[in-house]
Amino acid sequence: MDLAEGSLLTAAAVAAGQTIPPAGKSIVGVALPASLLPGEPLRSGDTVRVVATPGQEGEVTEGKQVEIEATVVGLHPGADQGKTVVAVEVPEAEAGELAARAATGKVAIVLDSRER
Repeated sequence: MDLAEGSLLTAAAVAAGQTIPPAGKSIVGVALPASLLPGEPLRSGDTVRVVATPGQEGEVTEGKQVEIEATVVGLHPGADQGKTVVAVEVPEAEAGELAARAATGKVAIVLDSRER
């Protein structure tokens, strides 16, 4: 909240800092062009799925597609050559696979319901 000039703060008025990412979680940056992002603007806190895509040379494989559930923690438009870098929080055990897939550029982000 805004504070008026000269206001005094007590320890009770200040929230404890939050460690980001929390234990057991990791943050991975996924740089994507607008065509691989949902048409609806993403917001911090959104639940998304990062889905592996076949890229230019392939067909979609049969069976279940590789999907990693994530939570959006930040957006950095234009940070990487006209792409938006979406910072997502994922379980620590899935961070390596997501980082490797994101590095290939062969992923898309799907926005799941904001209904809570």
